[in-house]
Amino acid sequence: MAAVAASSRLRLLLLVAVLAAGAAAAAAGEQYRVGGPDGWIAPPPEEKELYYSRWASSIAFYVGDSIEFEYRNDSVIKVSKAGYYHCNETAGVDAGDAPVPGDGARVFYLYVPGFAYFASPDLGRCNEGQRLMINVLAAVPPAAAPAPSTDYDTGAAAGSAFAAASFFAPVVSAAAMAMAGLV
Repeated sequence: MAAVAASSRLRLLLLVAVLAAGAAAAAAGEQYRVGGPDGWIAPPPEEKELYYSRWASSIAFYVGDSIEFEYRNDSVIKVSKAGYYHCNETAGVDAGDAPVPGDGARVFYLYVPGFAYFASPDLGRCNEGQRLMINVLAAVPPAAAPAPSTDYDTGAAAGSAFAAASFFAPVVSAAAMAMAGLV
């Protein structure tokens, strides 16, 4: 009986951790359109080395963000550092990533900190400057917390009980399901 209770507690803790991590990632992420209004294009020849680095330099990318590539008669792949610098990769670093050129959009989620490299799988376009390197930062800096407003009827911080209840309701519901053996 004690082993079953310990197993249930472990499943509950894992479930709560997964839910909390998912909620944090969903709340933290911003999505950016690569290249701004022009989208994913081969840059003008005179800007081939600076076009996408200039665009990326104005943005701080964090784990949990995503970048969207919109293109016409092209595609995009995530490449290695060497693939970025040498424009010699036509398939992405992720297994099975060999997109077919066409019109469309592709979103990449930024899951790990560090440099991430992207390029057109068309080697000619990559050599023309259609490639992107970004530095993904580990964590979003904390926002300044607003001063709590006071509910003069009770003296408690206004909305604090409601905010806590609405945040923890899914966690409590999932915990109850886990304890009942439904998950």
